Amino acid sequence: MPSENPAAGSPRECPDCGADAAPDANFCLQCGTVLEESSLPTYCPSCGEPFDRGDEFCSNCGEPRTGLDSSGRSTSSSRTSRSNANSGVDRDRAARRAFRRRVRRYLEAGWTLEHDYGDRVVLVDRDVGSIPVHVVLLVLTGGLGNLLYGWYHYSELAERRHLSVDGRSVRAPGARERSAEGSDATGGNALATLSAYLLTAFFLLIGGVLLMAGLTGGSIAAGLFGLAFAALGLYAAPAFRRRLERRHGITAFGRVRTVDHRVVGPGETDDERCVVCNGPFDGGVVRRRRDETVVAGVPVRTHAMRYNHYCPDCAETDLFGTAAGPAGVDDRDSRPSLDELDRETAADPSERLTDERE
Repeated sequence: MPSENPAAGSPRECPDCGADAAPDANFCLQCGTVLEESSLPTYCPSCGEPFDRGDEFCSNCGEPRTGLDSSGRSTSSSRTSRSNANSGVDRDRAARRAFRRRVRRYLEAGWTLEHDYGDRVVLVDRDVGSIPVHVVLLVLTGGLGNLLYGWYHYSELAERRHLSVDGRSVRAPGARERSAEGSDATGGNALATLSAYLLTAFFLLIGGVLLMAGLTGGSIAAGLFGLAFAALGLYAAPAFRRRLERRHGITAFGRVRTVDHRVVGPGETDDERCVVCNGPFDGGVVRRRRDETVVAGVPVRTHAMRYNHYCPDCAETDLFGTAAGPAGVDDRDSRPSLDELDRETAADPSERLTDERE
């Protein structure tokens, strides 16, 4: 094992393909891998243990991987700042270790890593649906229904979790971020939506045939199977599921007007302005007023839906302001704060404004 660092002007070795690279190169010319900064040592100055790519400390003795001067020794500024940075670095390393443990638990439970952004990851749990449903579909459709049902579960109903190093809930990509992901993501979403509606039509067709067979032949079992397939078909439709998720009480009938608030992050809306100060809206609170007709609590028709956008400052003062009550007592503590609304929205991402479409 080498006991000293290589010469400052010697070529560096790519950690992925092993090709030699110039000392001042940023990328490997053979495979395009990002190379470490030339100021970082390749070997530990204390014990000679080679550093792996991305190491901040020696895995053998714990020596920090600091910059080197031309003589190959740690610079004085690095030694001076080392004691001040140790506590912060230790906290960061502990947080990252806990973050990696959380991700590893998900991976061991069968989740897969969809995106890795360094300080946050996106995990996805996919399946192909219920085995009993597949058995029934195989008997009734000869496999065609299984393909649609399995694809819909795999693509549309996949559950995603966003984990970050600091442990906070990470929002789903906003409108601008989603548009920047390119046509591949758009095509995938369109294909998943198309599959969902094809599955809906297929299940409704099977349900209708079984229901008619049950009515004409007097078979209660066939009629029940038909109703079950029709219910599955309706639930597979994205529009029906969204309406079911915002249902009211089962005793609600007729016109219902609701007002709610949603916290949105920067970049989730475009070309909007604050309704109070008329300033550009780049994150804050959106007040939504909805007028709809419901049957047994399920919205069947939306008559009107309007939005008012509030920047964070105007939301704090206008929506959750400091006006005193009748007794002259400040009721700020009884009103929800912007942070509380933010936590509630992050805890239930299915209720986010950007996910609710008619």
